[in-house]
Amino acid sequence: MSLKSSLFKMVFGFVLVCFALGALVFWMADPLNLRAPKDQKLLTLFHDHRAAFERLRQMATEDLQQKKASYFNESCFYGKLDEMRKQGYKPLVSEIYHGLTVTVDYDATARFCFAGGGMILAIGPGWVKGIQYVPGNYERKGHVVQNLDEANTLPPGVYLREIEANWFIFYQRDAD
Repeated sequence: MSLKSSLFKMVFGFVLVCFALGALVFWMADPLNLRAPKDQKLLTLFHDHRAAFERLRQMATEDLQQKKASYFNESCFYGKLDEMRKQGYKPLVSEIYHGLTVTVDYDATARFCFAGGGMILAIGPGWVKGIQYVPGNYERKGHVVQNLDEANTLPPGVYLREIEANWFIFYQRDAD
């Protein structure tokens, strides 16, 4: 084997590894929203698991008011929840969707996040799509639109599609 042949194989291997790493980072960032669920899928999930959404919202709001938690998913609970309360959350979260993340804001707005991306760097633009409960005036929470399947074509901001009173599909994209 000649030196030229060995060098070619090393350079080719390096380029291949760089390409694979670049593809992995691109897939993780998902800047094209390829993992964003379609509105119909979210509508079906909401209607099929309506009671679980409501129970999760109630529990999360109670815990936020008691300053125990404001963010959780199936495996991570950020806050001061006791083990029994965590066990109450787990079956509800896994009933709805594996990988679901739930957040609650100071005003009891609850978000059920199904997919997100573009957040490789803490300061980079990102997006998230899911279902949101908005108590009170929803107009201050986002722009109401008829369809969010192509939301990545909209300007940065928060967009809502009404499901029923106080419940919305939401899409949020941060500025570039």
